[in-house]
Amino acid sequence: MTILEAERFYKQDKKDYEIEKNKEFLNWLKNSISDGYYCYIRLEELQELIDNIVKWYEIKYPERELEYFEGTKDIRFKDIKSISNVMDIRQLLFRLPHNQLSLMECGYRAKGWGQRRVYENGKEIGWKPQVFMRINRKDEEDCDSLFGKSSYFLLHADYMTGEVENDYELEEYLDSEEDLNLDELLAIFEEKYADELDFTELEESVYNHNCDMELRHRILQLVALKLLYSKNTIPERGYERAKRFINEFNKKLGLTLSTEQIDEIINRDYTNGEKWEYVLKNYINEDGTEYSVLTVEDVAKKDEDKGIKRLVKRMFNKKYN
Repeated sequence: MTILEAERFYKQDKKDYEIEKNKEFLNWLKNSISDGYYCYIRLEELQELIDNIVKWYEIKYPERELEYFEGTKDIRFKDIKSISNVMDIRQLLFRLPHNQLSLMECGYRAKGWGQRRVYENGKEIGWKPQVFMRINRKDEEDCDSLFGKSSYFLLHADYMTGEVENDYELEEYLDSEEDLNLDELLAIFEEKYADELDFTELEESVYNHNCDMELRHRILQLVALKLLYSKNTIPERGYERAKRFINEFNKKLGLTLSTEQIDEIINRDYTNGEKWEYVLKNYINEDGTEYSVLTVEDVAKKDEDKGIKRLVKRMFNKKYN
């Protein structure tokens, strides 16, 4: 882009990445909370998360490195090696505060939380976080009998994947032993056992998880927007960083971030009808010496002036011939 085109580009920035001014985002969050979403992270933390990721990517892909790929070499730093491979997403997550990291992980949430041992080939290899929630039985008479069922049972699931840990109490309600996550189990309960079971905590967990994922998606799309409009660079390099950010997060975290918005913005016409080109002009000094100067001209304006002159000439000829 030319300097004038870049100025027009930045003037169209609505600063939607400043979330306190983003009405669409705030309305979505307000409506989600009204529908039962428990949002544990404050707006200030969400803004800080956007800013943290933007700063990370501007350090990961600095101006001089992008200039190098454009063909410009800075001999003062010819011995510097790229650190972009070291600054991976895991390193970024390691440096985020707790709530920001939790949103990036987007694990399932519940009132109960714990850890379980993980084994491989009969040996303990570590621990995995789990969530657990209470499923209440509605048949009070059956539960109150001496040898009846408990009035509730606990549902255990993997914090990250939502994979349900099957046990003898849960098997009573499942037709097969196939692996299910919390979303799939909720669909089964809603279809078959709405009259027998009260699974409010399961519904809350799944809804919170779905909202968490949507919140993460919206925040990360705003990260791409802020990278594009960053005043620390030029539009073309801001666009390049935003694309790299989207591609890396999609690949490493299995997300579906889109480049559609930044593609549309960068491809708008910012020329305002202008078309600047380098033109070689010839001049003559006072002593008669001829010399040439390479300059920049708005050739679209020049063509327009020629067109107007031709139109005036045609009208003149038509009137007097």
